[in-house]
Amino acid sequence: MTTPLAPTPVLTALKLASAHHGDVGERLYRAIAADYPESLQRRPGLLLSSARATAEDLDRLLADAGFTGTRELRDRAGQETARRLAEPDLRFTGRAGRTGGRLALRRVLRHEQDNLAETLNALQSNGALELAAQTIIGGRRRWVFGDLKSTGYAALFATDLSSALRDVTLVQPTSTSAVAALTDAHRDDVLIAFSFRSYSRFTRRLAGAFHARGCAVVALTDDYSSPVSEVADHVLAINTGSESATHSPTAVVSVGHILASLAAAGAKGAARRARRRIEAANSLQCYLEAEDEPGAGA
Repeated sequence: MTTPLAPTPVLTALKLASAHHGDVGERLYRAIAADYPESLQRRPGLLLSSARATAEDLDRLLADAGFTGTRELRDRAGQETARRLAEPDLRFTGRAGRTGGRLALRRVLRHEQDNLAETLNALQSNGALELAAQTIIGGRRRWVFGDLKSTGYAALFATDLSSALRDVTLVQPTSTSAVAALTDAHRDDVLIAFSFRSYSRFTRRLAGAFHARGCAVVALTDDYSSPVSEVADHVLAINTGSESATHSPTAVVSVGHILASLAAAGAKGAARRARRRIEAANSLQCYLEAEDEPGAGA
């Protein structure tokens, strides 16, 4: 066990707050301070167990100390100790029993709800969604790209967007597809790029190449300082904080759907195109009929 760093602004704030929470506050403070800041890289379930405390006890202590949650606590601790503190993996925190599982579920749900609300409120306030939608509508052709985990986001968005707008092309994360897209790209086109930590170098290079051709670039990313933001005309900053080891897709998928919906609402002929798509799908019998569903009929 390492010697506690004392005093630091974070530990001082926690110590002062613990005085208002009796024995449980003192136990939580000691559990955090014992091998600070390494203690913050442990799963919260282990920290709570060692302090004989509940998630609610920890939430109240952090709130009184001026922190919005464990993520901000970890970020502040990393800043003052000049270290990068890895987020703990919470996928196995429910193994202690049913109560622990319910607490973990409650925290994950609340975290996702807060991320989504924070992201949508910010994008609504700064008007970024409307401006990005107008750019997409005004584009001659719309290219959509995502690499690594963002490949799925790009595919979902392209599907939503193509239901209302013509000339939507999903660029696969391969050199062949990227070269073909750049060959056909026109200066009046738009690239919609998804990029989140850990950032894809391929996405940054492709966005830069589209930008150099005079195309507008709309970036859905997690920070205004992300690599793709450097070449983007519109940046939609999305809170992807997660209680797991990877970033959360909840707000990303929601923002992508809202952006596609706004573009559809402002596009001429969107309703007519949607009807034609349904008619075409029906003519090809793309969808499962009621009598074809498992268990239907004899």
